[in-house]
Amino acid sequence: SIVIDRVRIDDGTHWIIDYKTSTHEGGDLEGFLEQEADRYRPQLEKYAALYRNCTDAPVRTALYFPLLRRFCEVILD
Repeated sequence: SIVIDRVRIDDGTHWIIDYKTSTHEGGDLEGFLEQEADRYRPQLEKYAALYRNCTDAPVRTALYFPLLRRFCEVILD
């Protein structure tokens, strides 16, 4: 089973958003966010594939880090 944290519909595009409570203390925040996108891309690909079975709308994915106040789109292959 899967649990999608949030789906937001914006101008007809369905965003699958996965919340992450990670924190980052290092200096390279952008590098950390890129690593997290790579780490969670397979999970988001699975979510998007399943979600696309329910809609013909465009689907995009993102990670949201509330503690870092960062929203990061994850581009799928």
